[in-house]
Amino acid sequence: NSEGHLGNIFRPADKADYTLLAQEFRRQLDALGATTGKHYTLSAFLPADPAKISAGIDIPGLFGAFDFATVQGYDYHGAWQAVTNQQSAVKLPAGDPSPANQRFSSEIAINAYVNGGAPKSKLTLGIPF
Repeated sequence: NSEGHLGNIFRPADKADYTLLAQEFRRQLDALGATTGKHYTLSAFLPADPAKISAGIDIPGLFGAFDFATVQGYDYHGAWQAVTNQQSAVKLPAGDPSPANQRFSSEIAINAYVNGGAPKSKLTLGIPF
């Protein structure tokens, strides 16, 4: 599932509802743009974990509405885990000590979106500073 922090409310319908919300924003922004002659940008900050992407992100539906999306490129590991690990690797480090389902890198995250149908031209990567 994609509930995030303990205690968050998550429903199976959230994935479809998020897509419908983005599509409605796009529809209304386009309607406004038709009256003003401007294009209004719609974007979102999206998760990097392939399991959360699969559970909560309708890639074709959302990317049809978004001008672009920023994929989280950091906080792959942290104090919530028992083993110290990289925080924002571009590629998966050799010898990554994490269980297979907790191995993250920017390459893995971006590939999850591209393989799911996101246009590369609409993807940006958030980086730590």
